[in-house]
Amino acid sequence: MTLHAQGPVAAIFRTPLPLKLIVAALAGAGMLSGASVWAQDAIAADTTSVVTVSGVRKAAQSAQAIKRNADEVIDSIVAEEAGKFPDKNVAEMLGRITGVQIRRENGEAREVVIRGLPGLVTLLNGREMFTAGKEGRSLYLADIPAAMLQRVDVYKTQGAEMVEGGTAGVIDVRTARPFDAKGFASSLTARVENRDKSKTNDPNLSGMISNRWKTGYGEIGALAGVSYQDGNYHDEITWNSPPKDRAADLGAGISAPDELGHVLYQGQRKRVAGNFALQWRPDSALEFFAEGISTEIHHDAERQFYVGALGQNKHSSYTLIPGTKQVQTITSPDSNPFALGSTQAPHDYSLGSQGAIGARWNVSPTWRVTTELARTLSKVRQEFPIVDLVAAPPTITGNTYVNGGAQFSYPGYDMTNPANYRVATFFDNHSHAESRATDWRADAAWTPEEDGFLKDVSTGVRVARRNAAYVHELDGFRPAPGNIPLGSVPGLACNSMPMAGDYGMASWVTPCAGFMHDNIGELRKLFGDGSKSAEDKLSQFNNQETTYAIYTKAKYGFTAGSIPVEGTVGVRVVQTKGVLSGYSQANGVVLPVSSSPSSTDVLPNATLKAMVLPEVQARLTAGKSMQRANFDQFNPGVSYNVPSTTVQAVGTGGNPDLKPIEGKNFDAAAEWYFAPTGSLTATVFRHDFKNYILTSSTKETYNGIVYDVNRPRNMSKGTLQGAELSYQQFYDKLPGWLGGFGLQANVTYMKGDLTDTGGVLKPFVGMSRLSYNIVGLYERDGWSGRVAYNWRDKYVDTFNYRGLGFDLIVDPIKTMDASLSYKISEAVSVTVDVENLLDRKYHDYHGVASNPRDIRRYDRVVGLSLRYKM
Repeated sequence: MTLHAQGPVAAIFRTPLPLKLIVAALAGAGMLSGASVWAQDAIAADTTSVVTVSGVRKAAQSAQAIKRNADEVIDSIVAEEAGKFPDKNVAEMLGRITGVQIRRENGEAREVVIRGLPGLVTLLNGREMFTAGKEGRSLYLADIPAAMLQRVDVYKTQGAEMVEGGTAGVIDVRTARPFDAKGFASSLTARVENRDKSKTNDPNLSGMISNRWKTGYGEIGALAGVSYQDGNYHDEITWNSPPKDRAADLGAGISAPDELGHVLYQGQRKRVAGNFALQWRPDSALEFFAEGISTEIHHDAERQFYVGALGQNKHSSYTLIPGTKQVQTITSPDSNPFALGSTQAPHDYSLGSQGAIGARWNVSPTWRVTTELARTLSKVRQEFPIVDLVAAPPTITGNTYVNGGAQFSYPGYDMTNPANYRVATFFDNHSHAESRATDWRADAAWTPEEDGFLKDVSTGVRVARRNAAYVHELDGFRPAPGNIPLGSVPGLACNSMPMAGDYGMASWVTPCAGFMHDNIGELRKLFGDGSKSAEDKLSQFNNQETTYAIYTKAKYGFTAGSIPVEGTVGVRVVQTKGVLSGYSQANGVVLPVSSSPSSTDVLPNATLKAMVLPEVQARLTAGKSMQRANFDQFNPGVSYNVPSTTVQAVGTGGNPDLKPIEGKNFDAAAEWYFAPTGSLTATVFRHDFKNYILTSSTKETYNGIVYDVNRPRNMSKGTLQGAELSYQQFYDKLPGWLGGFGLQANVTYMKGDLTDTGGVLKPFVGMSRLSYNIVGLYERDGWSGRVAYNWRDKYVDTFNYRGLGFDLIVDPIKTMDASLSYKISEAVSVTVDVENLLDRKYHDYHGVASNPRDIRRYDRVVGLSLRYKM
């Protein structure tokens, strides 16, 4: 039953009724992973039972089959072998998927957007998964190691059976199960990474063991996996502050930044993750499962900041950037410019776990029933001390535009001498967040006995309760109680870490992060009474959110002339009830407040797929999606100041009355599958948004006083439209060793407008209009390789940056990674890979390119892996 290679629609219409029932039963087995993958049930069964995932070609073939047979618009990445991906975690691999853009910093991929939008749902095996925090809606995808994965699916449209909550799409992370393999399977991977800027060699270790047995009680399967990652990183930044008019100091029309500076990041992140899966099939009609995953992270970082004022005055000499009145170089003698060396020393700890139990029952040849119960827990803590040192060198020489960054020095003054500094400020910052959820669902599907227009009907219910809590410190700022020479605090002074680039001043004195961690009590005594800063009740919220959802979905099929057509029609109705508690402040008095918002959303969805030619299909999808506000935006607390004749009446807070963002989504695609690993697909899409959430200031009356209150509000609408083009092929017909080459390429173009609070059309924050990936592949005679190049266009990072009237814009970003593997034997293989081959640079600027903000450089990582599998 190799539907993948024969065309799914045509095969269904040629298949006799008994075989259709077998297909339905296999689909029912696939539903164990949760109803979000019901649309892919037959695919999941076919992928695991027909295709043995081994090698680059098979991985590409499986991913192509998933895309081809899906009801929704989807792209997937499948493991080359069980637990084997060319990337370390989920976030890193997503950057190669059409329409998905990521941002890398602090040693790993971080932000993930789909078609330029951040509003996405993250699922683990079809179940909602999240990381606690102020926002806390999504899973931090870098926390899931690639060693545990079977595949990752990115849904750009959503069926009625899928968990609601994202207007951008859904990312479903699928871990391996024992019944995926035919019998015993195990793997062990040892890896070491060399990072050029942090100058470390970091160990990584992962392993998996799985087996299945036939017993007198039925078939039983068990799987266990573990992953350990120890990763150091070094990022470095040189920056300019926003340009300001310097007519009073330098002359009419002349502008220049007030300060230049550096930021050096160094950190160590240790991740330990484990997962398990149990399956028991007493007979062919019944199956039970239990599975779970847990990840613990310790992250110690040292962020060294340097701020150098340019000291502009009437005695300064300067040159201009050609063609502008923007200062390029400047020397300010005897100006005693402000100079600050600062260290941030955050320690982050997080723990996230999810466990689930469930069952599948083929009640009859026409009825299948599934149910599951899941529990998710997430905890995040942060200690974030900061210590500032200040100095007063007499003269500074600065260059504000060197390859998009800054360069400066202090002639005749030793910035590495601790005697030239005093201790100025201590920030006793800290926060913690917790989130937990219980999620139950039950689903049923019916397949008619007679083959007709109606192919399948499914329905289900889901009840989920989520609690989220967060709080941070109350005024952690502690100024020095008088003059504190740096030399009077033994052990606090360190030299800054080495820099890879030439930024003028090569080193300065900065507080030691290790001293700050180990002597936090002493710092508290130095700057006060020794007590930890209190928690800020105005930042605190405790939200309980309960959702009730029900859906119905029908699959249909018919022949229009000689063209087979199939599709789905469905609707999901979800009610959300919240109980929100927090604190407000008025006239200096803090009082508890609460709110109980609720909403009901009706989310219809329809798809149509027509086999225009034996290997060409057309696809149409339309549906409605919704996205809830972040938890911190719901915070009912509002803080009002005490106004006077000289102090404006202002307030800040959340908004418990926020409505969900609504999205209406339309996709049309043409897909040509000319080989098992060869395809050319094109998709056009449009998303219309309502109730988009923006933070703005509006006049509100409280106790008879009119305040300007800054809070998130449902004020905007927006439209996003674009096109995607994707190509994949292995050139097997080339002679000899040339037949091992393959190519994957995709490009995405987007154009979107969001109406801001002033009625002005602006592009979406973080959206690149154009992005593309080119991946060269090779596999032959035990060798396999990959070279991946990614490019994304410039985008807006922040509108009206710091209220200064211009936008912060990020230049185009290009990255290249590569890997080369050799299979020494059937059991042993070795891999060398390189991340950041091009030594990429992140560059952003204030409104126009001649006003740079900063330039950032990151580690180049060379990894060596040895893998053993059975």
